[in-house]
Amino acid sequence: MRDLDKALSDITAMRSQMARAAEFRGYGPITVAATGLLAVIAGALQAHWLPDPRNEILAYLALWVATATISVILISVEMVARTRRIHSGIADEMIHAATEQFIPAGVAGALLTFVLYQYAPQSLWMLPGLWQIIFSLGFLALLARPTLFRRGPWRSRSASVNF
Repeated sequence: MRDLDKALSDITAMRSQMARAAEFRGYGPITVAATGLLAVIAGALQAHWLPDPRNEILAYLALWVATATISVILISVEMVARTRRIHSGIADEMIHAATEQFIPAGVAGALLTFVLYQYAPQSLWMLPGLWQIIFSLGFLALLARPTLFRRGPWRSRSASVNF
């Protein structure tokens, strides 16, 4: 029984490693474009209903938090469906790995929102742009290939420093 547990554990570790090494194709271009269109609509709504967001901070924050939440839901639904369709054998591991890599960006965005709201509400107008930067960094973290920096054309095979 112990050998069976060890073998199952090894298989799980191998599947997890394969999921981390494989190229993640869980984001659909139409869904990402739809979230951009949603942001443009939110910007138009803001211009019409909240011309001076400094006087209506909670409404401004609610508009952009709702926009971000809807975008995350759209991307999540598409990510799960697309990943299960394209990476059927290791879909759950790939979703877990992608989510794990994106969590720091989400936490940074939430903390930034809290800090700006608590200590610098006059700077909340920058929040949508700052969220875009943080989202982009999180997205790039998903696309980054860890092996790219370990084995690139600039490194010789005899290099003594290992990352």
